Amino acid sequence: MGERQIPGGLCSVLKLAVALAIIVGACTSSEETAVTNTRVTESTVTSSPNTTAASPSTSSAAVPYEVPEHDIAVRIIDGQGEFYLRDTNERFEPIGPNFHVFRSGPTFVVDQLFAPVFYDSAFIGEQFREMRSLGYNVVRTSLDLCSEDCIGSASGGLRAEWLDNVADFIRLAKDNGLYVILTSNDLPLLAGYVPTVESTCCDPFDGYINSHYLSPVGVEQWSTYWTEVVQALVERETPLDAIMAYQIRGELWLWRDRPPLSLEEGLVTTGNLNTYDMADAAQKEAMIADNVAHWIDEVGGAIRDLDPTALITVGLFVPNSPTQWRPPDDPRLVPDVRTVAASTIDFIDLHPYPGYIPFSRLMENFNLPEVAEKPLIIGETGGFTFVFGSPGEAAQGLQQWQALSCDYGIQGWMFWHWLGTDDHEVWTGSEGDGAIRDVFAPTNRPDPCSQADFDFFEDNLALGKPVSASGSIDGGAPELAIDGWNSSAWQSGAEPRQWFEIDLESEHTVRAVRLVPSQYPEGPTVHVVEMAGADGALSVVHRFEETTSDGQALVHEFSDPPTGIRYVRVTTTSSPSFVSWYEVAVLGE
Repeated sequence: MGERQIPGGLCSVLKLAVALAIIVGACTSSEETAVTNTRVTESTVTSSPNTTAASPSTSSAAVPYEVPEHDIAVRIIDGQGEFYLRDTNERFEPIGPNFHVFRSGPTFVVDQLFAPVFYDSAFIGEQFREMRSLGYNVVRTSLDLCSEDCIGSASGGLRAEWLDNVADFIRLAKDNGLYVILTSNDLPLLAGYVPTVESTCCDPFDGYINSHYLSPVGVEQWSTYWTEVVQALVERETPLDAIMAYQIRGELWLWRDRPPLSLEEGLVTTGNLNTYDMADAAQKEAMIADNVAHWIDEVGGAIRDLDPTALITVGLFVPNSPTQWRPPDDPRLVPDVRTVAASTIDFIDLHPYPGYIPFSRLMENFNLPEVAEKPLIIGETGGFTFVFGSPGEAAQGLQQWQALSCDYGIQGWMFWHWLGTDDHEVWTGSEGDGAIRDVFAPTNRPDPCSQADFDFFEDNLALGKPVSASGSIDGGAPELAIDGWNSSAWQSGAEPRQWFEIDLESEHTVRAVRLVPSQYPEGPTVHVVEMAGADGALSVVHRFEETTSDGQALVHEFSDPPTGIRYVRVTTTSSPSFVSWYEVAVLGE
């Protein structure tokens, strides 16, 4: 009782739903679409009136287009990789938002940023100007975080009007002084790549994720997809120098419970044309590492054939060991940083989110090198609504997260994401009067490794202070109720009467208390709040007596704030649940 299960993954409920929809949708297709060398198709749907880019068939440039050299490159200084601008030789520190336009699909939310029906060039230009006014220099977006209405054409190949909009987006970014990280979520459902990969199912490959990275067909199809995307951008004379990087997979992972990783015997020949013995655990690990690097090298090489100075990256959410933070039966296997760095990748994008385990443990799971020749960025992080009670709380927690990351050599940050309320997992940049935007903005915090104070920040006197309790169970230490997260909890492991006490370490004026119970089942409860000065003589200052439920915030604001307070104790005298608190906040000065 009194415990809540925390979902695994990093903003991956949406992404995994899209991925599974691709499996199901493609498997029910009655016929396979042939994969051709020229796959950008002219659609019967006319281009969006907001799109300023001309399609290849109407382009009439007098001077032949030459692929420009990219503005941003990577260099190594004293063994440490870093970004720099070619023209000035100055160090470059990418900071910005993820940018999507989420809309509700039949079964899940999808990104319709580039959809011809919805694409709005003028609106995007306005948003980019606001980004620049806040000092942002990078925007990260996805080509294909969608399903049926996406970059792929039902007749095969890629949709010309979709690519027109991608090209326009990149032009707008350049016009507003922004660089783009262009990401792929998955192979498009309707372009013809998926049936070809599925044909590898099911011996010795699974026909989906494992086939992507481990089979010769998967490597070929991903290389073809990215070749056709970049070729389409070249044909549209897109300013490719405004692209910071091609992120060839937004989050790279494999299935450990599907072939060939699930096989316990037999020989498997993989995409790199080497053969591995599945009865040998070391060979199986080598198969994963070798082929992840091979996949990155081949797909990245296909892009560089067209765009020679392009930077290549992939995204990683946090591996599940040595510290487990997702359910133990989660079948997703995430390569660590050292595995990915063994490839020709230029930099690596990490996706740690607050709310599971401490930042230091997440970084340990990534297996970071002591000195990273390949720069590291955080291309996704954000404030889950189940972790933080408001956008302001999320902004405050994310600032702490960002500052902590500097101790691990992180050199860039992108929050998830810029605007909207249709992402029900996280607080977005436009919620709470733009609190998260303001906290990450370089105009407000020129040094991302230093923290600043904002008017909307709470003065939670309890954060990180010494605590004691009547008792606790393993995994439910008292410190978890004063960490600023509603996703972790002190758990007494017992019924009332139980108490929880905070030592504020010095005397303060207390304006309010906020208690967030971890409670099951809901029902009538009584919680008594006592306070004391330096002498420790406790007296009752408030009594919560009402019907409460799991995660419900109990707030009391004092009309006459008590002063000289050092100790705060909450005693639960009645509850249908074991006593447990997600968070005990003491607000004041």
